[in-house]
Amino acid sequence: MKPSRTRAVLVLILVAVLLPVSLAAISVFDVIRLSQGKYSDEDIIRLIQTTDSRFVLSAEDTVRLRQAGVTESVIREMLARPAPRQESEPPASGGMANASRGDEVRHGRRSEPLFAGSPYLEKSADRHAHAAVTLAGIEVLIMRDQAGFPSSLARARAIAQTLNSLAAPAPGRFAARAAGRDSKVTFEGSNGAATDIVMVTPADVASYRVEGGQQVSSGTLASFWAALLNDYWAIGVAGKPPRYLVDSREGQSLERLSLAIRLPAGPRDAAAVRAGLDSLGRADREHLKKLPAAVPEDLDFPVRRSP
Repeated sequence: MKPSRTRAVLVLILVAVLLPVSLAAISVFDVIRLSQGKYSDEDIIRLIQTTDSRFVLSAEDTVRLRQAGVTESVIREMLARPAPRQESEPPASGGMANASRGDEVRHGRRSEPLFAGSPYLEKSADRHAHAAVTLAGIEVLIMRDQAGFPSSLARARAIAQTLNSLAAPAPGRFAARAAGRDSKVTFEGSNGAATDIVMVTPADVASYRVEGGQQVSSGTLASFWAALLNDYWAIGVAGKPPRYLVDSREGQSLERLSLAIRLPAGPRDAAAVRAGLDSLGRADREHLKKLPAAVPEDLDFPVRRSP
């Protein structure tokens, strides 16, 4: 019998042995039992897919799964298959027993948007509160200037709203562009459409200094923001590895975050990004927090001239 045929038969045997009803969805505890039974990742993942099993996992659940011997590839498959969330739906029986309260919270709230604007606290804060554009709670861009908005928080929220509107229609990339004496960041869609994301102001430039006190130019800051957006867009929206800032000390944590997240097809899920962040160690989370605060000295990201 060919190896592929043998493996397919094994999967069917597993279904028959584990489940009294053919092709019934398996639970978290079934996954743990299979992992502890030394079945391969490929077999467990194929069984999850064959039975179309769905899971509701909190960050605490993923920690317990690792402690129980479930591998990262199996956990990513489980996170990529979230159970449907409905207002009146009770907690899923396939979840872990001591995570039922977290499941109730998940089922009782509306889906979290990928990008949002949030207050940002730092030691150097002066006359007005600063804000950040976040991806599932991860700070991506720091807004230190109001730039014509009622507040820096209002500016961050407006940028987040634009990013959310671009997350579904078409792929693309962010680019830094010169706009007269100033610079801006635009999103260039694969369909040729360009959308302005954020204009770099003199106050923004004055607030950013690389280590050692070197002044940052408008073009450099626009390039840095474009690089940040490209890497986080790859991780949280496109489901691809980051490429622009991974050579920096803080940026290496972007690669580990990318490996910790596997998003399902269709509408992107902020919960999966947040779960990936929660699965990282404290050092990686600290590096990601520091990443948007200082421009790397060796940043090499071109600034394009606007037509």
